[in-house]
Amino acid sequence: MAVDRREATIPVAAPPSTTEPAAGAAIRQSSLWQDAWRRYIRNKGAVAAGLIFFIICLYCLLIPGFWKIPGIWTSLKGYDPNAVDFSQSYAGFSLDHPFSTDKFGRDLFARVAQGGQISIAIGFAATFMILVIGVVYGSISGFVGGKLDNGMMRFLDALYGLPYLPFAIITATIFGYSFWGLVIALTIASWFTTARVMRGQIITLKENDYVRAAHALGARWYRVLFRHLLPNTLGVILVFVFLELPGVVLGEAVLSFLGLGIGPPKASWGTLAQDGYSSYLAHPYIIVIPSLAIGWLILSAFFVADGLRDALDPRASEA
Repeated sequence: MAVDRREATIPVAAPPSTTEPAAGAAIRQSSLWQDAWRRYIRNKGAVAAGLIFFIICLYCLLIPGFWKIPGIWTSLKGYDPNAVDFSQSYAGFSLDHPFSTDKFGRDLFARVAQGGQISIAIGFAATFMILVIGVVYGSISGFVGGKLDNGMMRFLDALYGLPYLPFAIITATIFGYSFWGLVIALTIASWFTTARVMRGQIITLKENDYVRAAHALGARWYRVLFRHLLPNTLGVILVFVFLELPGVVLGEAVLSFLGLGIGPPKASWGTLAQDGYSSYLAHPYIIVIPSLAIGWLILSAFFVADGLRDALDPRASEA
């Protein structure tokens, strides 16, 4: 009988790790938002989009005011967004006028930044109002439920049947073609989806065990709503900021392009595109530059929203 003389391999226990925390040492913990931030910065596309979004906002915020600071540029008048100089009409691209000039000789580098200030400000103001109305309406509907929920949703379905652009035009005509008139018009025409999504979130969250436990312990309805339900929707609200903002900016641009926006001498990206429409064959850059600004802002905001959704809800990216 043959005997296998090969040595048997006997597993040996690994020595205790020297990197284990000492007794009594504090274990580093991370919150939900810290975990979400780490997941977000691993998404290179979302980080690049966030950087582009920040650069566009910084450009729109700073450039229109630089012409007032002595010593920034040699030709300060050229960077005044509203300075008219007919001798510089369609001056072409140069260091003094990086985006050239319009038919009045106004510098487009500063005009596009000034228009971005107004467009982005309208976007953020209308988005904030959309979130306030949508969160309040959707929370009440989802939390109360029953006949009230059914009636509020049927009213929302009726509003969904209204076409967006004519509804916004009629509302802007009523409230006036001003900054706050456009904010109110775009808010009234855009808050439906936020309310519906918030209602669904509240209905889902109120079925969790911790909410039932709060009810069993005698917690009042307002404590359940404001302590246990609404804080758990902050992630969804943050994502919706970057989902609603592009739609509002695009809606303002469409209204301004149709002549229903901010009046001169101020301008938004939509009015700048309208100015370039009459001369786009001879000078196409006048309409292309603000259109590219709108496109970059919308795309970057959508990528940021997508990255935030994956960071705040990892199950969505896995699915």
